[in-house]
Amino acid sequence: MQHLSSVLTTTFVFLVLTVRVSAQTEASDFARIGFGAFLTPVVSDYQCMGINPANLGFRPSTDIYVMASPMGGGVERSRRALSFTVAEGGLSAHSDALPRSGLIDALFNNSSITFSEADKRRAAADFAGRGVRFSADVIAFGIAFQTEDIGGFALTVRERAMGTFRFNESAARLAFEGRYYDYFDSSAVNFAGDTVGYSTEPVVFSDLFAGTRLAMMWFREIGAGYGITIATTDDYDFSVGAAVKYLMGYAYLDAQADPGNLRAASALSPVFGISYGKATSPSFIPGTNFESVGGGWGLDIGATLRIRKWTISASVVDLGAIRWNGNVFEAKDTILNGMSSTGFDSYNIFEEAPKITGEGNYFRWSGLATATSELPSRVRGGIAYRYDNQWRFGLDVIAPLNQTSGALGEPIWSAGADFRPVAWLRLGTGIGGGGNMGTFIPLSSHFSLFDGMWEFGIASRDLLTLFTSRRPVVSLTVGVTRFRL
Repeated sequence: MQHLSSVLTTTFVFLVLTVRVSAQTEASDFARIGFGAFLTPVVSDYQCMGINPANLGFRPSTDIYVMASPMGGGVERSRRALSFTVAEGGLSAHSDALPRSGLIDALFNNSSITFSEADKRRAAADFAGRGVRFSADVIAFGIAFQTEDIGGFALTVRERAMGTFRFNESAARLAFEGRYYDYFDSSAVNFAGDTVGYSTEPVVFSDLFAGTRLAMMWFREIGAGYGITIATTDDYDFSVGAAVKYLMGYAYLDAQADPGNLRAASALSPVFGISYGKATSPSFIPGTNFESVGGGWGLDIGATLRIRKWTISASVVDLGAIRWNGNVFEAKDTILNGMSSTGFDSYNIFEEAPKITGEGNYFRWSGLATATSELPSRVRGGIAYRYDNQWRFGLDVIAPLNQTSGALGEPIWSAGADFRPVAWLRLGTGIGGGGNMGTFIPLSSHFSLFDGMWEFGIASRDLLTLFTSRRPVVSLTVGVTRFRL
């Protein structure tokens, strides 16, 4: 909890540079074991929650094999109605500013690089107009029951966190250069004995940071889904489905600076220990307990058509909003006069941020009773073709419907294939692009043992990151406690 607290509070720091404190990708779409490039038309049981609930309407048939294998191949396995897990999920982060070593430092609190003054200037230049995206999705519990007669039901408990951080030149230089940023054209020693850089022509934050956008959200999702086949013939099957999700919010931050206009709002659980200086709020929650500071509802809807070997699927997910009603604050625009910090000494922003944030209150904060944020709604579409019992090909497209906290910056597409060399192993790969991350190559592996009762897998969003140090992606998805009965 302490590390997660550091992650989220540092995110907050990058946005407002005001708090005293003690990472688009879309990991959810690659957090389903055994699928690399396409999910919308093929993912089933509790794993289709958040992707396409219509697939609950089809009883899984992926355990039917006819090729020989050393472990249970050559026979027709029974179709499994019940599936469940007690932990699976993934983390994905992408940066067009950081080298791979820097992204690892930033994500895992590992200060392996100490900056020289030249390094600080280089880092500031790298971040100018660039940033970091991250997404984490953990299915803490999931269960599904699917039948051919009454359809399928699913229950899930998920932890979801997502964020987008992009900086203009001034914001990047302020973070890494501190008082040596030439915005501060004079210096003096204050009453505490600290050397402070001052600006003789101070500028309001909205103008200084114009083009900067920092946004993130963390919430718990308790979802219930249902899908059913509503039309079936010898040639096709058509299913529809929906999922309703109750949301418990723990962290929210959304700030954007445009010339003459700063919009910044936050709501953070008391466990983070955030200070807003002398500002008070009617929604203030005392103490340091880990508790929700917002609630809301979400909705997923979808439809899937199967025509012989073809599957065509579409869905709209994360419709809804969270109403934040605890520790809600908004920031007012003000002037940046001075700073004593010498800037970050490494990419380990969790340790470096207090050098700036500990100086005091730069913004004028005011408390709010409530604030409302939309979920990062998306539309999904996909098509899959089963060539035989070994080969399957598919295409997935995901497009954002809004630009709220954690939303995709642009559409994502991916195409590829999965292959079963033996009955107990499925491998998947392909190629994709979009989402502000360029070209990527996903890779997945899925194992099915003990006649299909125990499944586990591991996947990564982008194989290319192993071969380049720039524009890296850190992505890992693991599921080891998935069972089918």
